[in-house]
Amino acid sequence: MTRISAASVGVDIATRAEVGPRDRQEDRVRTVANADGSWVMAVADGLGGHPFGDEAAQAAVDALPERITSQAEMTAAFDAANAAAWGLHPEMRSPDEGVSSVIALTTLVVAAWTPEGRLLVSWAGDSMAFLVPIAGGPGWHSTPHGGPMGFVSRGIGMFRASPGSTYELPAGHLENLSEDVPAARVQGWISDQGLLVVLATDGLFDPVLMTHDRGWFGDDADDLSLGFALPPERRESADTVADTLMDTARFAGLIDNTTIAVARLTLGT
Repeated sequence: MTRISAASVGVDIATRAEVGPRDRQEDRVRTVANADGSWVMAVADGLGGHPFGDEAAQAAVDALPERITSQAEMTAAFDAANAAAWGLHPEMRSPDEGVSSVIALTTLVVAAWTPEGRLLVSWAGDSMAFLVPIAGGPGWHSTPHGGPMGFVSRGIGMFRASPGSTYELPAGHLENLSEDVPAARVQGWISDQGLLVVLATDGLFDPVLMTHDRGWFGDDADDLSLGFALPPERRESADTVADTLMDTARFAGLIDNTTIAVARLTLGT
């Protein structure tokens, strides 16, 4: 298959954020669209109960570059985000702690469309990425890095094993590394009718899962995606997708800050 160039793919980006029942908004979102057709989109969720979660989320998205073109650059971007959050409030942390109730912690999910026309997606924590083919059918979603009772086993701002070590790139990088979503499949979706890239904090999907169980995410019983939540008429723009998903979370009952970022990729526009 001939690789699709970034310049041949139009992108429509929209974001939504609601504070829900929380006292403040700790989520952060960042989107950057470049003149060459590449873009970077990220969502970070300051971990609830941590006094500096909002600062960690802001530091993480601020540390990201405006262009990510390779796996190595994605790794470097996560390392920079982790270093930025880890550097907050050093007087409050212990070098022996990977997770603490007082250090600044956040989750992070990043999607990047490269100048060469590749989709890169990585994440840390329980914020998630979803790929929804506009034409319908099974898509793909990331797997949250979390444990029982909502414990985040891997996040941004955690202690690294040794000084100078690089941050471990989360599993699920989509260019040549993932058996689930090879590059050819992503480009096939775009060549058909297009692709929705959805990034969201757990404020979106936690209340929905409690109401509808995991089947809500799927077009069929064998694959999980956000496709079922988005009928064809609600895929016509990034704004419509973002509004539909936020309305779904509201209907289920917001229990947290909720932040959504959507990129709608279509060929030849």
